[in-house]
Amino acid sequence: MLSSVFALTDDGFSETTFFPWDNESQENPFGVLSFSGSDDSTPKTNSSNSGSDDGCPVVVDLMDERKRRRMISNRESARRSRMRKQKHLENLRNLVNRHKSGNRELMNRLRFAVHHGQALGQENERLRSESVILRQKLWDLHLVLRVWQLPNELLSSAWPCNDNNETSSNNKSNRH
Repeated sequence: MLSSVFALTDDGFSETTFFPWDNESQENPFGVLSFSGSDDSTPKTNSSNSGSDDGCPVVVDLMDERKRRRMISNRESARRSRMRKQKHLENLRNLVNRHKSGNRELMNRLRFAVHHGQALGQENERLRSESVILRQKLWDLHLVLRVWQLPNELLSSAWPCNDNNETSSNNKSNRH
């Protein structure tokens, strides 16, 4: 554990760090205040300087307290920032998953529409060719009908007496 010592100098406070392998029983060289880096520790004043009435330990205590509060505040702020970042990343992951799901659904709908469109195109082509065949058959039947009607029209218009012969032949058939 590192220990820090704050001492009053001409230009303000300065910090000196002591390492754990230093002798803990040695007296603080500045004789003012030692502070360990953990949050739960409290500043301690050195008893060798308790006889001085210059007010330095009080100022150092205030500075240490401010530094400790600022450090705690910074840690809380960093923790809140990490939590916000984590929440934001989770929201982004959820959004990505929703968009992926929506894309899959849209791709499935597109595939269905394309397949359905191709099936309708094939059916339409089949109906067109069937329509062409049926029109050709209708035209052929029309021609056959015209050919069958042509002799009857020619006979009835060329021989007006044919109507009398038919009635007389009907009468003859009725007699028998």
